Amino acid sequence: MDYTKLNWRNSALLIIDMQKDFTLLDGASPIEGTLEVVPHISEIAETFRRHNRPIIHIIRLYKEDGSNVDLCRRALIENGKEIVKPHSEGAQIIPALLPANSIEPNHSKLLSGEILKIAPFDYVMYKPRWGAFYQTELESFLHKKEIDSLLVVGCNFPNCPRTTIYQASERDFKIGIVPTALSGLYEKGIKEIQNIGVEIIKGHQLEKLICNITLVDYRTEWQPYFEQFNKAWLTKYYTVEPLDEYVLTHPEEAILNDGGCILFAQYRGKIIGTVALKHIGDGVMELTKMAVDESYQGLGAGKILCQGAIYKARLLKAMKLILYSQRKLTSALNIYQKHGFKEIPLEDGKYVRADVKMELIL
Repeated sequence: MDYTKLNWRNSALLIIDMQKDFTLLDGASPIEGTLEVVPHISEIAETFRRHNRPIIHIIRLYKEDGSNVDLCRRALIENGKEIVKPHSEGAQIIPALLPANSIEPNHSKLLSGEILKIAPFDYVMYKPRWGAFYQTELESFLHKKEIDSLLVVGCNFPNCPRTTIYQASERDFKIGIVPTALSGLYEKGIKEIQNIGVEIIKGHQLEKLICNITLVDYRTEWQPYFEQFNKAWLTKYYTVEPLDEYVLTHPEEAILNDGGCILFAQYRGKIIGTVALKHIGDGVMELTKMAVDESYQGLGAGKILCQGAIYKARLLKAMKLILYSQRKLTSALNIYQKHGFKEIPLEDGKYVRADVKMELIL
């Protein structure tokens, strides 16, 4: 049994010290590389929110008298330097990491040890030293929520994140990091925390890990899902064209028998989405008929289906993927663009509704 493997259904995200004074270049004490990890942390936080997983923003607040400041910085604060001063703008969390309509936390309550809820899935807590578990209620808070797995991101790996990781390990939490979401990370540090069981996770894997969506190959009994999901969006935005009708009702003849493939997204045992790869010839395949059950949109299934189709196309030795879409389908176009598809000139006659053609060189 792997005791260190993260249990994503019981996971929480710890965002450490991502405050203006430590992050912004004009902050009181900017940490090199911290501004650069903001977009990566923001994306991770949004993934956790989509799947109703808790996020704990862990911050520092240095009192003016220096009484709660680490010894190596205490003289600096005593001599008048203001860094993450309570109630100051510099102590605020970077806005890009917060959800819309979040509540500004009360620093006096944080200093008293309270963990404050600022949004449906976001909390803020104060830590008096490097590690998030030292003289805080974090361990108790996590246990009450039945959390046993932690993803640690933020600023600045050699100090607060690293100390927090070791403290979490001492308390038998399963731990992971996303290297692109930790400032100050270095190769030896990665190897050292791997030695205590920390899992190294790539950001693009996170959606699939958290939501527990798996991709499975076509089965004859799943043809109704292929037809149902695609007709749902076609009838919502357009009409079902004759070519659509043929492909959706005869997928084996139209796609599979000619060297193509069809994938299905499965979530907790239920089929929730699909995508197809149609063999065109000369190393070209068409990514087509990607659709997700409307009841399950927002879980990231479209992104996972697109990733899976690209991976499958490479396995099938395709050299290029093409697709046809429509400009009003902004969510789909955003997924394609994020995965490297580029717009190219559109020929006439493929689909009446299509006004965008894209390609991806594999």
